[in-house]
Amino acid sequence: MLNQKLFKIEKEDSYNKHSRLIKEYKEAHPLAKIISLGIGDVSFPVPVPIAEAMKKACGDLTSMDTFRGYGAYFGIESLRKTIARKDYEGLGIGPEEIYVGDGTKTDCTAILELFDEKVKVLVGNPTYPVYRNGAYAMGREVCECSCDEECKMTVPGERYDIIYICSPCNPVGNAYTKEELSRWVEYARDNGSYIVYDNVYKDFAESPGLPKSIYEKEGSKSCCIEMHSFSKNASLSGTRCSYFVLPKEFGDEMISLWRERTINRFNGASYVAQKGAEASYLPEAQEIIKKNIKVYKENGKLLRKTLLEAGFFVTGGIDAPYLWVQTPRKDECWEAFRIFLEKMNIVVVPGSIFGSRGRHHIRISALGSREDCIEACERIRDHYEKSC
Repeated sequence: MLNQKLFKIEKEDSYNKHSRLIKEYKEAHPLAKIISLGIGDVSFPVPVPIAEAMKKACGDLTSMDTFRGYGAYFGIESLRKTIARKDYEGLGIGPEEIYVGDGTKTDCTAILELFDEKVKVLVGNPTYPVYRNGAYAMGREVCECSCDEECKMTVPGERYDIIYICSPCNPVGNAYTKEELSRWVEYARDNGSYIVYDNVYKDFAESPGLPKSIYEKEGSKSCCIEMHSFSKNASLSGTRCSYFVLPKEFGDEMISLWRERTINRFNGASYVAQKGAEASYLPEAQEIIKKNIKVYKENGKLLRKTLLEAGFFVTGGIDAPYLWVQTPRKDECWEAFRIFLEKMNIVVVPGSIFGSRGRHHIRISALGSREDCIEACERIRDHYEKSC
C-alpha cells in the first residue's frame, strides 16, 4: 500500500539526522552557546512595511467587503503585475505568465506534475536535496550530472528531459555566468529538454557577468521555468510565498494543462503572505531588504576570509549566502560536523546531505546575525590555531 518511491529518499545523510544530532547535543550540554551556521534560515525579522501590509491584509479578512477566499489559484493579480514590472522589466514577461506558490521547495517538486512519469531528471552532485528527493517521491528517474572543479554542472553528451539548475547556488555558493547558462539553454533547445532554474538567491549576486534572470538569454523562454522565493530577501521563510514563470512560449497546450492541474491541486498561496510579498517591492521595504542582504554578504566574506586563513578550501561566500568548505585535513563531513559542534559549538551542515561528492565538505551559511558570525570566526581561528 505504501508509495515505494519514498523509500529512495536518503535517510542516513539527511536533515533529519542532522537535526537529531544537534538536539541530542543541546540536551546534553544545556549551557553551551550554540551558533547556527547550518540550516539557511534568516536572522533578520520581516521588514516593518511588509509586516504592516500583512497586518492590513488580515484586517481585510474581517469584512465581507474586502474578504478574500478561494479563487486566486495562480496568485492575486496585483502581486503578479508587480513581479512582472519589477523583476522582469524589459524581458517581456507578463503577469499572466507568473504563478504564485507557497515556497520554492513545494514549487520545484510540483512542477514535475506537468511532465510524464517516464522523464529523466538531471541534478547536480552536490545539489539541493529537494530536487533529488522530490523527484524520487514523484516516481521520476533521477540521474546525476558530473561537475567541474568549481562544482558547476557540466553539459552532458546524452539527453535528459528535466534539468535542475540553482544559481546563485545552494549548497556550493557559486553562480553561473551568462555564457555558462547559454550553453545549458542551447542544450535544452537542441534536445527538447526543460530547465527548472532556481533563482532564489539572485539578490546576492555581485560578480560581473552574472544574469539576474535566465530570460536574459535569447531562446530561454521556450525551455526554462524560473523560480524565485521571498524567504531570504523579505524574511518570509515562515510565512511562505514564492513564484515561478511559465512563459507563453511553452505553448497553449502545456499552459492549459498546468492551469487545469493547478485549479484541481492548489487553492492558491495565502492572501496575507501574498500581500506581504507585494509590499516587499515598496521603496521603504527595499531599503531595509538591501541593508539586510548587505549584512549577509559581509558575513559571507568574513567567513570566507577566516576559513581561507585557517587553511580551509572554500567555494562561495561572494555571490550566494553559502560556503562550500573542506577542512585543512579534508575530514569526512560528519566528522567535521562533529568537530564544529563539539569543539567550537558551531552548527554546520555535512556535505553528504547534498550528494555523495560532498562527503569531504561541509556547507556553512552566512545568513546568521553579524554578532554570531564574528564570534564564530573567532572560535574557528582559536580552534585551528591551537590545532596547528
